[in-house]
Amino acid sequence: MRGFTLIEIMVVVVILGLLATFGGYHVIQSYRHGSEEIARAKCKEYYDKAHLWQMQKQKLPESLDEMTAPLRPGERGFTDLVRDPWGNAYVLERDRNDVSIRSWGEDGRGNTDDDIVWPEDAG
Repeated sequence: MRGFTLIEIMVVVVILGLLATFGGYHVIQSYRHGSEEIARAKCKEYYDKAHLWQMQKQKLPESLDEMTAPLRPGERGFTDLVRDPWGNAYVLERDRNDVSIRSWGEDGRGNTDDDIVWPEDAG
C-alpha cells in the first residue's frame, strides 16, 4: 500500500494556493466593478427622476431629500433614497440649468478619482 509523499502533498497545496490567489483576485475585481456599475445606474436613475420632478414642479430639485416628499398632499413620496454600495449617500449637485448626481465612491470622500457622476461629462 503506497501513500502520498510529503513533496506530493506540498505541491498540491501550493497549486491550490495559487489557484485561490488568482481566483480571489478576479472575484474581488468583479465585485468592485459590479459595485461601480450599481452606483452608476443609481446615479442615472436619480438624474432621470430629478428631471421628472422638474416636469411636475416646474423647477429642478435643490437636493435628493427634497424629492422624497410627495408631489401633492396625500400621495406617497416621489422617490426613496438608498445608499451607494459603499454605504454613502448620493449627492445632487445643481448648477444653473441642470443637475448631476454623485456617488463618492469606495473612499467615501468627495472630488476624488473614484467618484461616480451622472451625467458622465459633468464630473
